[in-house]
Amino acid sequence: MSFRKGQAALDFLMTYGWAIALVVIIAAVLFALGIFDVSNFVGSKAAGFSGVAVSGWKFSPTGTLTMKVSNQVGQPISVNSVNATISGVSEVNSVAVTPATLGTGAMSDQISISGFANSTAGTGYTAKVTIAYIDMNSNFNYTTTGTLTGKVTA
Repeated sequence: MSFRKGQAALDFLMTYGWAIALVVIIAAVLFALGIFDVSNFVGSKAAGFSGVAVSGWKFSPTGTLTMKVSNQVGQPISVNSVNATISGVSEVNSVAVTPATLGTGAMSDQISISGFANSTAGTGYTAKVTIAYIDMNSNFNYTTTGTLTGKVTA
């Protein structure tokens, strides 16, 4: 009689085990297809920047990230470089910020960083951006890092 209880328990575990394994496999396939990509649901979002903020940006299908940065430090700054990493590809735009010196509250002209892989319009992306700058009053070097999330736009 105790064998029947053990057999029933084993049958129960095997049935639910296969069901759970199937759910995990389906979830892995959906994740691999990009269904669970956060950037597809959130829209455009900038997070993590301190002092120098990214005010506006877009990522084109040709692989060019274009952005504007604004000085929120409270002191005049000079932006040295902007580094962006998208999908493991890292590109640097050195001293191409116009104007390179930003007064308090000022916004730069467009900063373009190209060289990333071509992407399909409407697909999501996440860019890790590092901005290096000098506080003009103290003459100290600083960096701020954050992420830009959005969809590729034409």
